[in-house]
Amino acid sequence: MPQNRKFQNFIANKFMADDSVGASELIDDSVGNAALAAGAVKHLKVTYDFDDDGGDISSITIGSLPDKAIVVRGHAEVEAAVESGGNATVALGIVANTDAFVAATAKTSLGLDAVLSTSNDLPLKMAGETPVLLTVAVAALTAGKINLFVEYYEGA
Repeated sequence: MPQNRKFQNFIANKFMADDSVGASELIDDSVGNAALAAGAVKHLKVTYDFDDDGGDISSITIGSLPDKAIVVRGHAEVEAAVESGGNATVALGIVANTDAFVAATAKTSLGLDAVLSTSNDLPLKMAGETPVLLTVAVAALTAGKINLFVEYYEGA
């Protein structure tokens, strides 16, 4: 059967532009979010890791949300069980609202593979770039890793 070389070159993958935004780009860095239209849902993943952030009783900055972000939904995933020598609690939130995502939760509820809803005070609109906090109370942590996944829109 005869082949049309020009047509094959026309549709060959090497001539097609790759303008897709991969899911890993949306989660891992801001390049994917920057490529999305203003009306599209954007994503942020921040991680608390005891090995990197420590676990003293305090509010620990684990990332930030952009100016005018309207946070609509999300969840927290425990990747490594939260441990403490006492009755530690952990909350996830932002400056001036430290439990905006997850209210103070006892370490017993933060076992390996636990998933927590982040609907505590949602939706929220950020006024300026806003730090995301993990707040440790009652007793210091001795281990743990928690991922917070947030979905938001760009506000006006």
